[in-house]
Amino acid sequence: MSMQHQKLKILHLEDLETDAELVERELRKGSINFEKIVVDDRESYIRALDSFAPDIILSDHSLPSFNSIEALKILHEKNIRIPFILITATVSEEFAVDVMKCGASDYILKDRLQRLPNAILSAMAKYEAEIDKELFLSQLKDSQTELRSLATHLQSIREEERADIAREIHDELGQLLTALHIDLSLIKMKLPKENEFAQDRITASIGLINTIIKTVRKIASQLRPPILDELGLSAALHWYSKEFENRTEIKCNFTNNSNADTLDKATSIGLFRVYQESLTNVARHAEATEVNSSLLFDDNCFVLTIKDNGKGFNMDEIKSKNRLGIVGMKERIKIMNGELTINSEITKGTSVSVKLEIEELPLQP
Repeated sequence: MSMQHQKLKILHLEDLETDAELVERELRKGSINFEKIVVDDRESYIRALDSFAPDIILSDHSLPSFNSIEALKILHEKNIRIPFILITATVSEEFAVDVMKCGASDYILKDRLQRLPNAILSAMAKYEAEIDKELFLSQLKDSQTELRSLATHLQSIREEERADIAREIHDELGQLLTALHIDLSLIKMKLPKENEFAQDRITASIGLINTIIKTVRKIASQLRPPILDELGLSAALHWYSKEFENRTEIKCNFTNNSNADTLDKATSIGLFRVYQESLTNVARHAEATEVNSSLLFDDNCFVLTIKDNGKGFNMDEIKSKNRLGIVGMKERIKIMNGELTINSEITKGTSVSVKLEIEELPLQP
């Protein structure tokens, strides 16, 4: 709605009746639709703020026992956010700057009151824009909080599903393969030794089953390492470092001075997944020969660091490509209210660091 047609409630701080009338005349000439009350002391001003609930305040600077700076302070104390326009006689530039710093929206000299209607319209428009912006930012923050809660819920569900699938693969498929291995071994024992073709085929089949069993165990461990649930994060990171080294032939040195097992289950899983993703990226892209990683506790913070000696990359290019793996790690860490830092230079390797502040100090091992 246009301010010229919307009825404004104006609180005017003024002790001279003639000046108050001059202000009203200019407002009417400017086609401002308003309802106005005039007060000239502190007590009346405070009562009017509560009972009249103005949309805007016009204020002379000096009143017999009151001034505009005090009026602004009262607004701040009562946490009332509305436009405040100073209407006064000639003032210094320094004073004008000071009063604006105190929260005034504008100031008008009494010999230039013709500027007042536009100043009011401008102040109200700016005020409404700020309110709309704050509402938008509040709604955006609420939306981000809801999305983060949803992401946390989805990650929790996904981890539960991975654990269930890993368990089923390990238990059900593993048991079936073990039973098949036993049956083939019994058949081989019953076959005549001279039937070399059958003996060789069964031996090859038993070897294939052994390979499949190892693969099943590997897949189950990748989905959800049992050691993470049974022995905790520290043991899981040690185990995965050795698995990574054996699988890729990239030297992986892991050190730990923290009692990471004091962390809750969700945080442990989150840190493990970031470690897993970081080492996967090293294997795929870094062309590294060595990785040095650590989980340290210092100044109420867990710090997980993974640094390789690989070829590195251009940070600006990676940011522009918005790699999903990095995005996924960032989201995991945000959910945990942590901080993820990635640094890389061409030919100088890459480092990934996760900083996670913990409210309670865990016991050192």
